[in-house]
Amino acid sequence: MSRIRIGLLAGAVAAGAVVAAAPSAALAATTTATAGTCPKGDVCVWSGPNATGTRCNWDGNDPDWQGGAVQCRPHGFRVNSVWNNGYTSDPYNKVKFYRYANYSGQISDPLPVTAQPVNAANLSIRSHQWSR
Repeated sequence: MSRIRIGLLAGAVAAGAVVAAAPSAALAATTTATAGTCPKGDVCVWSGPNATGTRCNWDGNDPDWQGGAVQCRPHGFRVNSVWNNGYTSDPYNKVKFYRYANYSGQISDPLPVTAQPVNAANLSIRSHQWSR
C-alpha cells in the first residue's frame, strides 16, 4: 500500500475572517492558508471545510479507510474538503471516491486535478482510487 500521512492542521486562518468574508474572498484566504499543505502528487481530504480539521493524504489507492494497518478517520469518515494535487501529466490523474470499502458505491464523477482544496458536502467516504 502507498504511504499515508495524517495530521492536524493549525488554525492558520482566523475564524472571524473566514466567516465574515464573501465566498470569493474566503476562497482566496483559504488558498493562501493552505498553500503547500497537500504534497504534490497526493490526494488530500479534511474533516472540516476550507481545508481545516484532520487531514489525510495518499499518493496511491486505499481500498478501506477504516480497516487494515493504516486508517483514516476524519470526523467519523465525513469529508468536508478535498484536494486532488496530482500530476496532470500522469494518465491516472483523477480520483474516484467510494461510499464503501473495496471501491464500491462510487459517490460522483472522478475528481480531476485541482489548483486548491474544494469544499465537499459532509461526505461519507470509505475508499478511493486513482483513475483515468
